[in-house]
Amino acid sequence: MGIPADFSHSQGLTAHIDRLFHILRIFLGLLTERGFEYVVIVAAIRHSFYAVLFVSLTGCFGDDPAIAQFETYQQRLANVVETDPLPLSESISISLPRKRDLLLPLEDIRMGLLDAYELRECGLFQLIADRNSILGKVQDAFRHLDYEIKLLNTVAYCLSSIENDTLIEQLTALQKQKSQQLTTVYWNTFASSEAWRKQLIPAGNALIPPEKPFPHSDALLAIERYANLIEQKAHEVDALSLQEPIEKQHYLGAVFLSLDESTRWLNTITQQLERDDHLIVCGENRDPTRLNYLRNVFDTFFIGAVQPYVSTLNGLYLDVQPSLHQLNETITIAPSHFHSYQHAYLRGDRYDEFQRAVKHHVQYWQSLFSRCQITVGRQ
Repeated sequence: MGIPADFSHSQGLTAHIDRLFHILRIFLGLLTERGFEYVVIVAAIRHSFYAVLFVSLTGCFGDDPAIAQFETYQQRLANVVETDPLPLSESISISLPRKRDLLLPLEDIRMGLLDAYELRECGLFQLIADRNSILGKVQDAFRHLDYEIKLLNTVAYCLSSIENDTLIEQLTALQKQKSQQLTTVYWNTFASSEAWRKQLIPAGNALIPPEKPFPHSDALLAIERYANLIEQKAHEVDALSLQEPIEKQHYLGAVFLSLDESTRWLNTITQQLERDDHLIVCGENRDPTRLNYLRNVFDTFFIGAVQPYVSTLNGLYLDVQPSLHQLNETITIAPSHFHSYQHAYLRGDRYDEFQRAVKHHVQYWQSLFSRCQITVGRQ
């Protein structure tokens, strides 16, 4: 938990520290009775105090398990060579632009002769009447998209069933105009619907947990169906059925954030390793202590924790990659200020950076082990 601005929890923290000092006073008395020197006692108290206080504060503020893995790995590497961890580079995440900056205008298309008997028979009159009702005019983005798809399907059916030349001419013009507008409605739904924005924006600052299952099957299917929706416009498509899984299962935002942060951590740790490389000496008549410690850190914290985590992220992205590429190909009318986000996450530029960061990190270890003639088992 965090400490609020008014420090309402300060009394609890103070009480905790008072109890700590009470324990240390007892500890001091025991040490004095056993004849320990004052300096030794003070040093013991100082280290005990900071250790317990650190644990207390860590429990209060909490940790992101995924970030904790990277932090521990980096700190252990620094400990081996007795240097300081390299400061983490600036965040590379790109925010989704505001929806009001992404919405595109739609021309209002009107049609006469809507009371024609033929249009009542083929269902178009009722469909348009429902859309023009009070409830129809306040539809959300997904319902608007669903209406436009149903309208095109109904117009196609009407054209196949009526014989009125005037109506056929009007319906043909309507069909052409609505077909051209569908890409705009599709884009507006993607850019402005609450469902899609909840899907694309991370729910918080936390990364995907290392050990926690990540349910996503329904969201993946819905994202895939939405990505291919325009290609399926000649068929009956239930756009509304995609809304709930896209809104409820936050998949993409979590994956994008976790990839970006993992890239940032890996690049920083690799730079730290390269900075400290000269401190690792190997060869005949050389003390192998540091090298052995470093090898243990590699086995325990990289192979044991970080590598499985980045492998999991890689798999999560690959599961949705075809849908993202399809979205990138379908979205051709997005405003220019969406392009940086589009290129990073839909086209996959940030995934490419993630792969390069992993590859660069592994290459450092390969170089070090080759230089020191260390044989590494299967990774």
